[in-house]
Amino acid sequence: MGRAAGKWLALLPAVMLAATLAGCTSIGVQRVGIDRTDYTRQLRQSDKEQLLANIVALRHGDAPMFLEVSSVISQYSRESTGELQAAIAPAVDNDAGAIGGSVVLRESPTVTYTPLTGERFSRSMLAPLTPAVVLATMEAGWASDLLFPLAVRSINGVGNGSSAPLFEQRADPDFAAVVAALRRLQRTQALAIRVRQKEETFQALARVRPALDPQELADITFLSERLGIERGAGELRVVFSTYPHDRGELAIATRSMFEILMELAQGVEMPGSPPPASALVRIRSGAQAPAGAHVAVRSGDSWFWIDGHDESSKRMFLLTQVMMSIADTGGGSGSPLVTIPAG
Repeated sequence: MGRAAGKWLALLPAVMLAATLAGCTSIGVQRVGIDRTDYTRQLRQSDKEQLLANIVALRHGDAPMFLEVSSVISQYSRESTGELQAAIAPAVDNDAGAIGGSVVLRESPTVTYTPLTGERFSRSMLAPLTPAVVLATMEAGWASDLLFPLAVRSINGVGNGSSAPLFEQRADPDFAAVVAALRRLQRTQALAIRVRQKEETFQALARVRPALDPQELADITFLSERLGIERGAGELRVVFSTYPHDRGELAIATRSMFEILMELAQGVEMPGSPPPASALVRIRSGAQAPAGAHVAVRSGDSWFWIDGHDESSKRMFLLTQVMMSIADTGGGSGSPLVTIPAG
């Protein structure tokens, strides 16, 4: 084998490397897993921070403002270059040849934001949640003693309390007892909630199990007497109202998301005004948020956060996020669309 041919063979691996760099391996295949994880994590964190910021703003007397991420388009481009130089004449060994190349990967993300305003703001924030939505959440397993104090104004005229100045009212002495009885019956599945679609509306029905133990029987008796429900009526019709029309109805008056956020805002720590003992969530404040905060935002010169070890506040905050998603009736723009070209 001649000397020139040997030098060409020595350059063969480098030539193959250059061809690989300039190849057509799909960027999308390599990026999908990374992008989905990164965007999901960031969107989740951003939603938490925006919700907390609006709760803090309401506590300071400012109007809520939600800016939704309606789409995320992440576009990639790859530019590759290669260069090969070779000398055939056996002049000097160092002049046998040279190879070089480069690959540049560029990302051009486009994020679309949609402010929650107008009719959609009215539907999502000012309209009361439907009883079917609240009971469907209960049917899905959410504890009634967490759900009802947050989302319900009254059950058959038994009123929930509110410490928000715009909606302030004293709680009925039996409201907590009614919710506790519902929770015990929910835990033992003695009270079944069923939500079904009827034409273009949803109908919620409640049914009591025939065979009851002594505690369940005591709870059913208490609820029947306090709520004015007829025993043995079979399924109860659930309606949106303060008071039932007859003893076969369960009338539930629900809060709007604006009311819910106002209620949570009463749990924000303010100088000289500690949150009431009945606050549904505890939002701490200080010059700097701790490292282990569940979520933290800066407002003015202070930081506000939910403690990472405050399980009660974290559960209530999570439930509020769920209620926000359910209350959003704006159609397809309600959830972010993440588009990542995979070609």
